[in-house]
Amino acid sequence: MYEASNKPFPFWGAETISKMGRDPLAVQNSSVVIYDNMIKGVTNMTVRIRYNGFFCWLMTFIAERLQATYPSKIDNPKEQIKFIRRGELLLAYLMQFNYPQVNGVSGSIFAQRNINSEVLNLAEGADIENKPKVYWQNRLGVFGQYFIGVMTQLKLIYIPDANHFTYRVTSEGLHLCEIFRQSLSKEQEDLFWESISSGYISREKLGMFKNLALHIIDNEEELKEYEKIFSKPERQDITGNDICHRISTIKLLLKYIQNDGARVDRRQFVLSFLKSNFLTALDSNLDVTEEQLSWFLYELNELSHSAYEAHHFALLYSTTEEPQPLDTVLERLEREYNDYSNPAIYSYSIYELYEELQLCYKDKNYGAVVYVASRLLLALFKAINKHINKLLEYANDIYDIHHPGFAPSLLLRLVGDENKKCDWLFAEDCIYSAINDHLRSSYSKSSIGQGIVHNYMVDDGLIWQLRRPDPIRTSPRLQNVLQYIEDIKWIERIGDCYTLTERGTKILMKQ
Repeated sequence: MYEASNKPFPFWGAETISKMGRDPLAVQNSSVVIYDNMIKGVTNMTVRIRYNGFFCWLMTFIAERLQATYPSKIDNPKEQIKFIRRGELLLAYLMQFNYPQVNGVSGSIFAQRNINSEVLNLAEGADIENKPKVYWQNRLGVFGQYFIGVMTQLKLIYIPDANHFTYRVTSEGLHLCEIFRQSLSKEQEDLFWESISSGYISREKLGMFKNLALHIIDNEEELKEYEKIFSKPERQDITGNDICHRISTIKLLLKYIQNDGARVDRRQFVLSFLKSNFLTALDSNLDVTEEQLSWFLYELNELSHSAYEAHHFALLYSTTEEPQPLDTVLERLEREYNDYSNPAIYSYSIYELYEELQLCYKDKNYGAVVYVASRLLLALFKAINKHINKLLEYANDIYDIHHPGFAPSLLLRLVGDENKKCDWLFAEDCIYSAINDHLRSSYSKSSIGQGIVHNYMVDDGLIWQLRRPDPIRTSPRLQNVLQYIEDIKWIERIGDCYTLTERGTKILMKQ
């Protein structure tokens, strides 16, 4: 049970407001730090690679026009963000007008709702003082919410400092800007400035900006520049060697497409790639590259989290909104656990257990969920036990091995012995551990008077349900990487699958 001495000051008298939270046991950040290290310059929300060129051009363009018209405002952050926001909204409108079926365009929902006006009011739809009736709620716009971090990582922009109050492009960012603006004529640039400075544009004029399309890059020089930006090292290690996790990960994806892409539906591609890499690493006794080992660790995290969280969700889904004795809920789970019958499960592989776990969720057989999740934890520990020291040593300087979600450490804590029996005693220990981790993390995330993130409450031997979120894996950004390399023509879609282009084959062959 959760130790009462560890609880912060209770606030039962405050109004209960549930807040969102998709990490009920506070374990998922251990996966986030891995993909963040592997794919710098890409996030789960930066879907189109050409946004990088657009923002490099837009910031430079705004500074040039302010220099020519209002030089005193060139380093005014309020003015810069106003014009960036209007430029973002104009981009969303022109994409909606010219290419309504293209995804990955931020602000597209707002644009779709308002595109039918004869004159589009950019000022009303973008300026932050009109919040909440604007295209984007973040004060810094799409640029601020999604792109400041990644463009800084890519060394395309400088953030404000003691000498400058606005965002500026680096020399690399300026080079990309000059290549990007080859898509625009002076007449188009004049119209763009007239639109964002006045705050209005006629709907019929949106057709003039077709060549600003985020999904079409016909300029060979621009294609080569994105190749250069995303192929360069992220940094150097302490010995001065280049660290190239991003392009090495992309090459892993390209190689997988080359070998298996024609057989893998693109909607299942990422999970299929992670599974293939995981099994390949195990078959090779983890004698693989750093990138393969990191993605192995990522998938080990995800499988371990799914198994551990299943004990939490099985308990949650077995409770009601009315308080009931925790022992009663556990007794019902134990009966269902013992009633689960599938003789074939004793020979199931790790991924067969994972798939069986999803079926048990669908069947709403929560005792079976606990049973299969327990077997999956044991199978994962057995698979990596002889490699644990290597994994801990490898990850010690890169990832936080003490994080509660780091899979080797988590499996040591929950299992710790290859001879551990898969019985109700083990399952119950996992459930109690999940209760403690959930309540501990939920209290740490909750704010007095601001809402709580608890899925359930446990108090005085009673448990009651507050909300029913769904179990979900983290998204490792790889789907967006695939969109990036499709945009720059390293891969293409043939039917529902990916295949390498001639460009992609050349990238794969480069040392």
